[in-house]
Amino acid sequence: MANEFLSDHSGKSVVIKAEQKHSRIGRILVEIGVDMEKINPDIIGRIELMNEKTPAFIDDLHAAIKTARKIFKYYEKHKSNEIFSEEEKRTVEIGTLFSDIGKTGPKDATMEQRTLILEMFGIENIENPQMSAEDFLKKYFPEDFDRRSSIFVAMGFNPQMTMRQFWNLHAQWVLGIIGNDGVPPEAVAGAATHQMIEGINPDNIVDKDGKFIKYFGNNAFFDRAEKLIIILDKYYAARRRGGKTHGEALAFVQEQIAQRSPRFANDPEFRILFNDLNEVVKEEGV
Repeated sequence: MANEFLSDHSGKSVVIKAEQKHSRIGRILVEIGVDMEKINPDIIGRIELMNEKTPAFIDDLHAAIKTARKIFKYYEKHKSNEIFSEEEKRTVEIGTLFSDIGKTGPKDATMEQRTLILEMFGIENIENPQMSAEDFLKKYFPEDFDRRSSIFVAMGFNPQMTMRQFWNLHAQWVLGIIGNDGVPPEAVAGAATHQMIEGINPDNIVDKDGKFIKYFGNNAFFDRAEKLIIILDKYYAARRRGGKTHGEALAFVQEQIAQRSPRFANDPEFRILFNDLNEVVKEEGV
């Protein structure tokens, strides 16, 4: 089924894509207003692969989308002069869903390569992010290390790269996978910049003044929509992977920005969004 789905725009691919509308991913896409007919089937196939192999990632993304909607309603209720526009809402919701698609590997990755990369990302809470990819594969996949290592090297990766270096590749892959392939361009920018606090700026698309140097529809600046994607991404990762309470997770994300991103350490939009998230959780929970 997966290989048929990944075929080019053949009749069979269209039939399978219609079936996907009734899958979990199809329902989420419909919920956030994505026109599946306009998106390259390969992109949908990657999200389906994530749901199959690492459903917790999809759980986090869906939870983030639901919380974003609560924040939008909070603005309508308490900050009527600053409400999120419909375009901003779409940027956050669609950008959030596709922000982790890079965990399936680069655009030209085969199904075997995608599965390997995704399963590597699926191992969480690694104590030493400076361990090499080779040591990582030996430790977590000893039963078929040779096979996995050969696939990894065949993709052009240095097995001595650290796991931190490996993880930091996926934002660039996001941009390569969903750029110019049917995903609304405003949301492409939101998804691709979700690692900005780590200093990961794919293709340097955000200049020093926060302006996008490439065309992303009506999305001209890295601002509160993209920052909300980042906060919710880090927040839900901390809640699930770290087992943190709301307060602990919020403090953790704030600390991450303060320590890892001098550029945004005192950013007023981040500060406001943190306060908004805290108020929403106090009012409605998450």
